Amino acid sequence: MLLLLVMPAVSASSTVSNSASSPGVSSGAHLPIPNVRGLAATPGAFSFVSNFEDYQLDGWIPVSGIKPTITSVTTYAGEPALLSKAGPVTPQIDIAKQGFVTGDTFVSFQLAIDAGTGSGVFGLGKQGNPVAVVGVSDGNVVAGGSIGSLQEIEPVPTGTAYPAGWVYLAANVTNSGGAWEMNVFVDGTLNTAATVDVPAASGYTDAIIETTSQSVLYTDVAVATFTIPIYIPGYNNMDGYGQGSGLLVHFLPAYYLLTAEMTLNSWSVPQRGILSFQINAMNYVGTAYSTCEGFYQLGVDLDPGGTIAPWYVPGVGCYAKYFNPTTLIHTPPGSHLLLSIYDNTLSDIINFTIIDTTNGDVFTASIPYTGSLFYGAYTQVEFQPCCNSYPIQDYRLVGSLTSLQVTMPGGKTAGLPASYMIPFTLDTPPSWDFTYYQGSTYSYDQIT
Repeated sequence: MLLLLVMPAVSASSTVSNSASSPGVSSGAHLPIPNVRGLAATPGAFSFVSNFEDYQLDGWIPVSGIKPTITSVTTYAGEPALLSKAGPVTPQIDIAKQGFVTGDTFVSFQLAIDAGTGSGVFGLGKQGNPVAVVGVSDGNVVAGGSIGSLQEIEPVPTGTAYPAGWVYLAANVTNSGGAWEMNVFVDGTLNTAATVDVPAASGYTDAIIETTSQSVLYTDVAVATFTIPIYIPGYNNMDGYGQGSGLLVHFLPAYYLLTAEMTLNSWSVPQRGILSFQINAMNYVGTAYSTCEGFYQLGVDLDPGGTIAPWYVPGVGCYAKYFNPTTLIHTPPGSHLLLSIYDNTLSDIINFTIIDTTNGDVFTASIPYTGSLFYGAYTQVEFQPCCNSYPIQDYRLVGSLTSLQVTMPGGKTAGLPASYMIPFTLDTPPSWDFTYYQGSTYSYDQIT
């Protein structure tokens, strides 16, 4: 998940030392293990992602007009996109439905779209007909429950963090008191841009792309039953070179310890505090609701001159605290780091620890905690287009994250099951090179 955070140099109760104690054994959850949000009343969770970085149609099936193509000429920040061309009489309509579970009362989706002066929409469909879609028409963001009921929301914003012509759109479709409605977000998620009625959304069967005039580009498509747009300034789930819990398929078993190994082979950045590499653990609230509450991160900024700035997010507000607020830490190329986020249920605290095994530095911090055990985990390469003064292509990273594991009550340790999160490729420049996880047995594929 990308959180476009301004990571201020906030003081924290933390230390730098040359040793760290090993975690103890957890006795169990602080709170009873809760039920998964909403799933008892709905058929089940699912996620669908399509960003075309494999230059394939990713399951999209044409049902009207000509077959779309994947373009590497006109792209989203150097990455491929689906090019859909409307005919002179008939629209270009494509649907995708692999993995879809119908009948859910909450569905969330997002996309990046460049329509130019053309018109196109994306969202939920029913057998080739839109039932809840957002898009662009004649330079305006539009949304509605059908092509005939599209409402103009606002002009396509300019001067944003996204490439010229592109706009990020997202929506939450929900049954509210028996009536189906769609909350629409444009370019960010701090505020809802509009709420529109989508009475036929209950019958959704698939995702749909419909281009009604000229040529339109689509990419970074996601549909999920976990919330994608949430009320955080500048937040989106994929477009900012990150990933997130909106792509979870199901909860992990309750666990109290998340560990990972990070190798920083080389990095080159022109500006401090823009590029970071991290792991994330979420308690029940953070996993189920995609919120800053119950959201715990641990990672390092990759800074100029071979320096790093280790930090953690303590589960409130999504803002990071640096272990050393005023000091950049020098570490050589090839540095190997050990990371852990540990819910110490015996002491009612969470411990954050980073050990740089190359130079012997240890960074530790603790916060009070009496919430649930953790239920979600993922990793992140985070670039902050909100605050950078240089294009992302000026940033370089060669590194890896391996041995991501969780430890459950009773002491059993395991990797992440392959079915836990939908596989997708990260939005990073082709020049970047980083590797997650050492194999496919316990991993979800993530490649540049």
